[in-house]
Amino acid sequence: MKDHEYMELAVAMAQKAEWHSWKNPRVGAVIVKGSTILAVGYHQQYGDIHAEIAAYQQVPDKQQLIGATLYVTLEPCAHTGKQPSCATQMSTWGLKRVVVGQIDPNPLVTNQGVKRLRAAGIQVDIWPLPVSETINPAFHYFYKYQLPYVTVKVAQSLNGKISGVIGESTKITSAMVDEDSHTLRAYQQAIIIGSTTALVDQPNLTVRHVSTQHQPLRVIIDRRGRLKNTSEATRKNTLIITENPEFAKQAAHIEYLDVVTPHKVLQLLGQRGIQATLVEGGSELQAAFITDNAYQEIIIYQAMTVLPKTGLSSFGTTKSLNTLGIISNVNVIDNTLKITLKGVQE
Repeated sequence: MKDHEYMELAVAMAQKAEWHSWKNPRVGAVIVKGSTILAVGYHQQYGDIHAEIAAYQQVPDKQQLIGATLYVTLEPCAHTGKQPSCATQMSTWGLKRVVVGQIDPNPLVTNQGVKRLRAAGIQVDIWPLPVSETINPAFHYFYKYQLPYVTVKVAQSLNGKISGVIGESTKITSAMVDEDSHTLRAYQQAIIIGSTTALVDQPNLTVRHVSTQHQPLRVIIDRRGRLKNTSEATRKNTLIITENPEFAKQAAHIEYLDVVTPHKVLQLLGQRGIQATLVEGGSELQAAFITDNAYQEIIIYQAMTVLPKTGLSSFGTTKSLNTLGIISNVNVIDNTLKITLKGVQE
């Protein structure tokens, strides 16, 4: 096997973490000596041991590490957080070479892990392509722009409706699609909806159907203060953003902005350390994010059902897909077409 094959294995290991790494990046590691793979590992859970240490623990005879090469998808950390510094620990193993998939964009780490390894006499090679960014787009986007990576998600009927009757909630997708949608939620740290969606659907916006230790923050855009004196004003794990100064005084989790725009909302979430957010509804809010180019990805669940012409239209009915982004994936879930588009803007 060659370098690229070992790195591909490290990538496959990183992807095993799925959403469980939460705000931490998904990272995989492979330890090789000669042509023998000694161990593989990945960061399995937020706050748990990192990929390099997970692989290290799989090697029964630590003497085998002397002269070995470690492949890792992201630069080893050089600081102590929930776990000790990986670079510091690796410096004592007797490694000959470390191949790093990408430099860590977190300023606490950037180039520091590489410097520490090189100072210990270890050869460090940086992969020529951005390995980690393909696995952790939200993590890298956040540290580049200090803004969350935005996914707009819509479930619509074959004729482009999100509700059969305006002002009422309509179930469009099946249980299988619901599970996929909740998997998508599990990758987020926040879910954004508008006040109409909050009043009509009263959604919990929690992750169900799949296991997770972390629930996303509920974010409700309520410019006028329509939720004042409702149960939404006192719900836990909720952030309400409003232009109504009196409403903002009602509770600590209600934030006032003089003008609420998608970009100002994202700036506020970025200040709170939110790396990934989902815009779930309603259609006017989704259209606002799309019009402002305040998104990186759009996911459309296109059901094969047909709703009344008088129903509420999706944001997408007036736009062709090629104006929204580049189609990166299409697959079928039960009776629904799932279309993923990547935004073309920075």
